Amino acid sequence: MSEDNFTYFLKRALVLGLPLALQSLLFSSGGFIDNLMVSQLGTEEVAASGIGARVFWFTGIFIWGTGTGMGVLLAQYWGANDAEGLRRNFALGALVASLASFLIFMFCWTSPEVVPAMFKVEGETAALATEYLQIISIALLVAGPSIAMDAALRALGKTQTTFYMSFIEIALNIVLSFILIFGHFGLPAMGLAGAGWGTVIARLFRVFMSLLVIIFYNKVLILGSADFRFRKSTFQKYVNVTAPVIVGSLIWSGGIFTYQLIMGRIGENELAAMAIISPLEAITLCVASGLSGATAIIVGNALGANRLETSEKYARYALKTAVLTGLMASALILMAQSYILSLYTQVNDDVLALVSLCFPVLAISALVRNINITLIVGVLRAGGDAKFCMNMDAVCQWLWAVPMTAIAAMWLELPLPYVFLMMTSEEIVKLYPTIRRVFGNKWVNNLTIEKAT
Repeated sequence: MSEDNFTYFLKRALVLGLPLALQSLLFSSGGFIDNLMVSQLGTEEVAASGIGARVFWFTGIFIWGTGTGMGVLLAQYWGANDAEGLRRNFALGALVASLASFLIFMFCWTSPEVVPAMFKVEGETAALATEYLQIISIALLVAGPSIAMDAALRALGKTQTTFYMSFIEIALNIVLSFILIFGHFGLPAMGLAGAGWGTVIARLFRVFMSLLVIIFYNKVLILGSADFRFRKSTFQKYVNVTAPVIVGSLIWSGGIFTYQLIMGRIGENELAAMAIISPLEAITLCVASGLSGATAIIVGNALGANRLETSEKYARYALKTAVLTGLMASALILMAQSYILSLYTQVNDDVLALVSLCFPVLAISALVRNINITLIVGVLRAGGDAKFCMNMDAVCQWLWAVPMTAIAAMWLELPLPYVFLMMTSEEIVKLYPTIRRVFGNKWVNNLTIEKAT
């Protein structure tokens, strides 16, 4: 079968992307189940966990940016059969990700009370959020090496392996959270703190699993002292590719965090409603996560092998697939609305009413985000076009969506669904320039070619 037709792309995307989509679904479902268990404790706990989850998500996206940038290079070096270049960039990326994790851990461990104050919450909610943040900061400490190893294994096409490890991690997290939150098997009921400790223990076990998988089954990723002797060209290329990804991820996740600050300032019910909506939104993007990850591997491997025209065809195939999966995700979220809301029995009716009104906007978000994530992460960044992505995020989010959301919430005092729509407008505005960029060829770059130093 020819490797440049749509059928080949779909089959390859399915083989690589299904484990990634399931992995994303596991994490999203884990967050949803955690959120559901915490909701049995009360509205204050839901709001507090929402603050902690947003910090965990924001910092995770930042560290994920370091892994994504590194993964772009690793996929191309693997396609070029350059094991030395692969390990050299893996070593550099792992160092940067680990340093970022350590700095974030120090802030959350030493000053956890700062974040609840930013959300303008007080009393029991603030106390719960402070304790929860300090606990999950330990999980953030090991997020760097965990994400780096995961990105390296994905670049090698080991998506099934990362899925199996994620399945074990999430299952362990859910079981431990259930035991520790409610106090089973003779252990005391720890409430929200139990959810935090469940996350920490599961993440530590994930790091241990990743190390074993590399040592015994993927020896090409075992690093030696020589791999940390970076060439100037290696460092320059890593910075050129990864810095825009990291900065872009920081800009984008900073905007998402700002949205939550705005929600926190308009009311605790709105903050609790968004704490319910956020994991649902993540679930709708699971297919996009799988498709974008698979596309990045397929496109990156083709670019590394210098098959530039083929990579352009793959980009167009990815767009077609993303539109279809986005439409399906939108339909599913609307069909499941009543069932999902029926699960939150201990959350007050005002919060549930707000969540219900946000479902149509959530469906729109699912469609446009599926397209944008697939094209930005799977195509443009795979070709090293991270600067364009960074600039687009900055303009669409900070010059449009963040101001419009603030105006809608704090000046016009519009209801939550309209504020949520303003948040989603970022993705709507981003859609046209993203598609236009993909149909050009400025993103088509072979990053494995070394330049003279």
